[in-house]
Amino acid sequence: MNEWERPGGRGVSQVVAKPAEHLALYDRYSSMAYGIILQILPQTEQAQEVLIEMFSSPDLQCYVNSPGNTAVAIVRLARTKALEAKARLQGPLPQPIEAGAAAKGSLPEVVFELAFRQSCSIETITEKLQLPKADVLKAIHDYFVSFRQA
Repeated sequence: MNEWERPGGRGVSQVVAKPAEHLALYDRYSSMAYGIILQILPQTEQAQEVLIEMFSSPDLQCYVNSPGNTAVAIVRLARTKALEAKARLQGPLPQPIEAGAAAKGSLPEVVFELAFRQSCSIETITEKLQLPKADVLKAIHDYFVSFRQA
């Protein structure tokens, strides 16, 4: 018999309002939530801040009192908080590249800038630069070859 089947176990309909109950939730689910947050924010300090913010948030009560499993609600809240923090940390979205930008600089440099500094996917780069996927991948390879030789 697990905690959900026990009579007198924590039911979904109970209201989480006391700090002691928040601490009990933290003790029980913090490691799971921290793992979820770390997958989205790999920096440990930022992930820890999000974790503390999550368990001290009034949103916790809304999620935990939702119908369903408490663990699922905690995972959803952890993911939501981590994505919000990631969006805050990244700031505004990168500016779109002009059509002739590949001509201004060398193609490998432009592709590297888009792929690694602006976090654009290969598909996005192919659309922006109007190049075949093979050319974009070759440009990334060429950039690394030139970087190693420098």
